[in-house]
Amino acid sequence: MYAQVAVNRPVQQAFHYKIPAELVDKLQLGHLVEVEFGTARLSGIVVGFDDDSPVPETKPVRRLLDSTPVVTLLQLQLAEWLATTTMTPIGACLWLMLPPGLTGQSVTRYTLLEPDDPGNTTTQKRVLNLLRRRGPLTSHQLERSLPRQNWRAAVNQLLRRQTIGQEQIFRPPQARPKHVRSARLAIPIATIPDIAIHLGNESRRANVLEVLLTAPDRSLPLSTLTDLAGCSDAPVKTLAKDETVAIEAKHVRLLCSSETAHARIMELRNSQPYLDVLNLLATAKDGLDASTIYAQTGTNLSHLRRLAEADMIILGEMEVWRDPLADLSVAPQLPPPLTSGQQAVWDQIQPYIDRHHWRAASKGPSGADTFLLHGVTGSGKTEIYLRATERTLAQGRQAIILVPEIALTAQLIDRFAARFPERLAVIHSRLSSGERYDTWRRIRQGEVDIVIGARSALFVPLPDPGLIVLDEEHDDSYKQSPPVTPPYYHTRDTAIQAMRLNGGIVILGSATPDLTTMYRAKQSDYHLLELPDRIIAHRDKIKRQTEYLNLPEARYLPTDASEAVSADLPPVEIVDMRQELRAGNRSIFSRLLQDKLAHVLSQGQQALLFLNRRGTATFVMCRDCGHIVLCSNCDTPMTYHRTQEALLCHYCGHQQPNPVSCIVCGSERIRHFGAGTEQVHRTLEEMYPQARVLRWDQDTASQKGAHETILRRFMNREADILVGTQMIAKGLDIPLVTLVGIISADTSLGLPDYRNGERTFQLLTQVAGRAGRGVLGGEVIMQTYQPENYAVQAAAEHDYHAFYAQEVAYRQSTQYPPFVRLARLLFRNRNPAQVEHEARATAVILHDRVAERHLTATEIIGPTPCFFIRLEGVFRWQILVRTTNPVAVFDGIDLGQDVMLDIDPVDTL
Repeated sequence: MYAQVAVNRPVQQAFHYKIPAELVDKLQLGHLVEVEFGTARLSGIVVGFDDDSPVPETKPVRRLLDSTPVVTLLQLQLAEWLATTTMTPIGACLWLMLPPGLTGQSVTRYTLLEPDDPGNTTTQKRVLNLLRRRGPLTSHQLERSLPRQNWRAAVNQLLRRQTIGQEQIFRPPQARPKHVRSARLAIPIATIPDIAIHLGNESRRANVLEVLLTAPDRSLPLSTLTDLAGCSDAPVKTLAKDETVAIEAKHVRLLCSSETAHARIMELRNSQPYLDVLNLLATAKDGLDASTIYAQTGTNLSHLRRLAEADMIILGEMEVWRDPLADLSVAPQLPPPLTSGQQAVWDQIQPYIDRHHWRAASKGPSGADTFLLHGVTGSGKTEIYLRATERTLAQGRQAIILVPEIALTAQLIDRFAARFPERLAVIHSRLSSGERYDTWRRIRQGEVDIVIGARSALFVPLPDPGLIVLDEEHDDSYKQSPPVTPPYYHTRDTAIQAMRLNGGIVILGSATPDLTTMYRAKQSDYHLLELPDRIIAHRDKIKRQTEYLNLPEARYLPTDASEAVSADLPPVEIVDMRQELRAGNRSIFSRLLQDKLAHVLSQGQQALLFLNRRGTATFVMCRDCGHIVLCSNCDTPMTYHRTQEALLCHYCGHQQPNPVSCIVCGSERIRHFGAGTEQVHRTLEEMYPQARVLRWDQDTASQKGAHETILRRFMNREADILVGTQMIAKGLDIPLVTLVGIISADTSLGLPDYRNGERTFQLLTQVAGRAGRGVLGGEVIMQTYQPENYAVQAAAEHDYHAFYAQEVAYRQSTQYPPFVRLARLLFRNRNPAQVEHEARATAVILHDRVAERHLTATEIIGPTPCFFIRLEGVFRWQILVRTTNPVAVFDGIDLGQDVMLDIDPVDTL
């Protein structure tokens, strides 16, 4: 019997391994095993079984690493589909579905064989000294000990001389359960009251000692002592037995020193914490972790050890979950009544949820139904997600709710936790490896029904997912793109395939749907649902907001729902910044925006200012010779950051001092041009010193929890103005924001990418939608140097359909998606001549393939240098392939490991 095992290596197929006798009845699909691959030992996943092997000699499976499969059967099928459609090795697709650190790695370990060899070079001597001093070392240990040194060349020379030896070892997985000290009760609960009586007696003995310490000659008549101590003579007699006091002719005398008496009093008084520990453990059948005991009783480890020595408790270890939502506290909420528009949408979705549940229960034919929910900003799409989730859970199935940005998870988690207070988990890259590992295990064990997160949350091992929601489905973050590791998949298409395989529905929600998504919906590939009305709130909430703000009345429109009210989308006023310059206004704020900001601040309201650029100045130039300071790694302009007084590259992170003179001509006439969020923040503080300003961009939100902190502060009215990049463009619902200012509406319009108009329209519309989401209404000021651009005009009118009509006509005339498919080959190399050679050689191969297979609908564009020709010191060329079937073009062509194939790219820069 043979197992087909996939490993995470750049190989297309799985490999056959002989199943040893002890594993024949244990091994299952999806199991994680250890295998030998060449000279290395690797983790692999079992993807199939065969009675025979296609090769005569096979290695055995070394051992089973986890008794429970690490991927489900659905995940195996999805990985196979991903491997085919993205032309990626199956191992890379499977490893998408595992938490970081789950699988072990093969590493090389070096051992000293000839200790008398002195070494021929400085690096050889250092390697040999390390091995003599520390014993056998792995390649990772040598790398840490000899950074930025060519130790591998030295090791190879030592291996050839047989001065050292090497072997492959299997390093165990880094992800492990977390264990902490714990305690549990060792005595019957019924005995605790007797212990309490005993401890009470100890307190009375302390009273006796305290009275005697203050008595003349430290002696009192017995009757006087018991009256003053508030006790009977029993505690006195107990103290007499241990010779702390003496009873003579009905007089009691203290025998020990004052110091000893005080120590004894402290000992007797400190008995209450022990009783607190026992009472707390009596409420926990399986015991508690020590940190919980310490926090609730004020005790420490010494208290627990004394109780353990008295055989009252048992100390041990227990496993604890690292749950990022453990401290989440949200007030429960009942579902609000739906508006007529929401009800019409829900009436179309609900039967499909029920139909797929019946098919799954009866093991009938599966398939997916995909709904495009096109609703304006604030139209109540989230309530539809909640209803669909509730219906799915009622059928015993699970739901995955995806968002494009980590910043959006906080508000969505609050909404879902208020409706579904338990069995909720979050997955995204900002979690620690331990949190991700424990969350993955809880999901695998069936303890979670709803998973919220970024695109990686799609690959969690839920037992029977029946609903996947993509909120803000138009966002490019849903596409995994180079230069990260493959597969380069689109979350939308992968989610749809997952529901095809398992029988479920997908809801794609957006105010500005991706053009391809809308085109498919209009072609009836998806169900198109519309929510054209903006819902402000329900009437009771409106009333509370109106009273809180002391308003005579709220701005809203009546609806046909008994409780909900709606409002128009906020008016947008376009400001031509060319006219501002002609009028002498050189500020980054137009005169109109300045007036509106002053009004908002005077009324105690809030404003959002959007600029999709970080930093203080976007480039630095010499005014004499025109030299622009470029990144030495990327050939892109460096951005000036005033807070660090340095230039930073936003692509590779390179940093260098702010120049005082030009490195080309020596001139000191250095000028900073352009503006970023840091500059906007500083200018606001200068113009409006009374305003409280927050900034939300990658620089201020890089730490764990920063997104939630910034949002909470703004929601709690701890700031008047929030300045941000695209992080503030989506999903935020802040009722007191009455003004949105778009500092530069045409930031990306000049980029040479066929989707730049679509991106601009989506971003502007989403940002504009943050205004007027409360009883105060709102407005938008859109500053631009291209007011006549159709994307800007459509965004100002909140008119998606007008934009779609013009953009889809442009795509059809130029033959771009959705009318054809694209594939992008990205070539990267530190040698500019080599990368160009590889790109041109591959282009010849592709032209031959097109001619050989008569692919008349296929066009090879390029090779050409990328728009950003060098990033992080690596030169970049690309080939675009316009075709109807990318797999047919590339099938069987060995592109090499350094070439990145991205099918259906969202970025061609």
